[in-house]
Amino acid sequence: MKKQSLHFTLGPVQGFVGQARRTRDLWAGSFLLSYLAGQAMKAVLEGGGEIVFPEIGTRERPTDPLLAAILKRPISENPRPEIGSLPNRFKAGVQDGFDPERCEEAVREAWKRIASSVWERYVEPVAAYGKGTKEIWERQVEGFWEMSWVIGEDPGDRSDQRWLDLRKNWRTHHPPSEPGDKCTLMGSWQELSGYVRAREREAQDRFWDELRKKAGTLNLGEHERLCAIALIKRLFPEVAKETIGWELNARTWPSTPYMAAVPWIEEARNKPEAKKHLELVRSSGARSSAFGEYNTNLACPKNEKDFARLDGNFFHRAALENERATPDLSPQERKGLLENLKALNEAVGHPASTFYALLLMDGDRLGSLLQNKDIEPELISRALAEFTAEVEGIIGDHCGRTVYAGGDDVLALLPVDRALQAAAELRCRFRRAFGSVFGDRRPVDKDGKTLKTTISAGLVYATYNTPLRAVMQEAHRLLDEVAKDENGRDSIAASVLAGSGRTVQWVSAWDEGPGDEQMITSTLTGLAEDLEEEFAGRFFYNVRERFDVLTGDGDRLIEDLDAQALLVAEYLKSRERDGDRREAEKTIERLLKVCRRRKGGEAPDEGTLDVSGAMLVRFLATKGRGVER
Repeated sequence: MKKQSLHFTLGPVQGFVGQARRTRDLWAGSFLLSYLAGQAMKAVLEGGGEIVFPEIGTRERPTDPLLAAILKRPISENPRPEIGSLPNRFKAGVQDGFDPERCEEAVREAWKRIASSVWERYVEPVAAYGKGTKEIWERQVEGFWEMSWVIGEDPGDRSDQRWLDLRKNWRTHHPPSEPGDKCTLMGSWQELSGYVRAREREAQDRFWDELRKKAGTLNLGEHERLCAIALIKRLFPEVAKETIGWELNARTWPSTPYMAAVPWIEEARNKPEAKKHLELVRSSGARSSAFGEYNTNLACPKNEKDFARLDGNFFHRAALENERATPDLSPQERKGLLENLKALNEAVGHPASTFYALLLMDGDRLGSLLQNKDIEPELISRALAEFTAEVEGIIGDHCGRTVYAGGDDVLALLPVDRALQAAAELRCRFRRAFGSVFGDRRPVDKDGKTLKTTISAGLVYATYNTPLRAVMQEAHRLLDEVAKDENGRDSIAASVLAGSGRTVQWVSAWDEGPGDEQMITSTLTGLAEDLEEEFAGRFFYNVRERFDVLTGDGDRLIEDLDAQALLVAEYLKSRERDGDRREAEKTIERLLKVCRRRKGGEAPDEGTLDVSGAMLVRFLATKGRGVER
């Protein structure tokens, strides 16, 4: 029988994944989306088709761990995967007569199975306390997912790669309008009680108090009032075994305060003051809820000692002072912990950073590569599969947690001091995967130019109390608008989000210049490490003002000014002790490298001087300590 090409996509992506309050919400959204996409792929395979892109193996021999688990043909190394690895979009070859509605129905059935289990266990027993709760639930569950597909005979010229994009322009999916009070996590959807808080506060609170008793305070916070979609995302790990076939442990996800404190915990854990801190917590009223990080699945710090299992809030002064962040402490207990934390910080030499990093990466112009007739899609798919297989190990080696890794997409949480190195290593691995698969073959575009296989990154350094939704939005903005659109792709864009807003934004091509294998991230991190003790000096404290003198109002150097000589003189002058001029010149030369405009595939613009590079070096050298919050 003649084969047809099927292109399928499931969404919304950012509307489901990005609306998160906790790190586990990010993971849950990405995993569920990936799992549901796997159900659509399963429908194709059971209908006699094959998945052309991405590379997932066959029905009998799947190579993707999540799809293997869905097909009940687990890969021995990972029989119960917990990381989403299947993209929300795929291409399949199907037999003539295959009905794509089978894919949609498979997704709906899996979603309803999960939703029904959450409803029956947690919501139905308290629905009588609400007003129209069942109707709200059914409306939201039925109307959330948007699925699009196109099927047709393969034209043979790769033009079918654009079919889905054209199809999505029709916008035939229109979610139902949502009345009433809105969800505190997904703000365009009605919360489930059905009450209006302005006039029915007591009844609304009672509904959520009863639901909180069923779900537990770790699953549903004191001030959270959720819609059906957000509640399913939060509670589905509790029903995973009966609905997807294996257990998922959502409580292994480190909190953002903990992730920010990881480097400090490694330094502090063996200090006598750390032992005292642990004893003070154990003897306090918070002892039953203070060990929330009992198993973070981080490579470091290992959780074999109880100090590293403390909830992340107990490592930060501001959180210990905040009764909402650290409840159940008496005034005297709180005072004792604050005094001991001060002593512990003095023993370490500094407090824990309040910043962690969120990394988002995505391949560049993959659509153009897939449309290139000189390269088989199978080769691209194989290269992406090789890359994906390495992601979790690389992130783990840098003390982070992978939220999602599928195809050319990566989402991960990392400590501040290791995020850039992780991003750089992932970029190298991405290029190496394509190099090993393509070999000497170099695809070219319609103008005869070589199509490079590159990847871009958005990296956000955020305070642990910055809303995760805002951090995700910033990561997407950095990746899509700054690294890709503004800087020509093959780039990394980074920003610092503090309480006062965005304080730094920096972007650069990965390589220091065309044909240069030295990555700018190496210069950036190396400079920050070498200058860690220097940033108490006046030079870096006033670095913005010093750069303004050299550039005026913009980022172009004033003509006839020798920026390097002037900055070397200022650097030597600002040091508390005499410095070696040659070493100072090397330092300033490296600093200028990260402060010059550098677009993908272009030589650095020697006539520019962007202070954001210096500000990022300053931030990394201090690891965010002392940044305005």
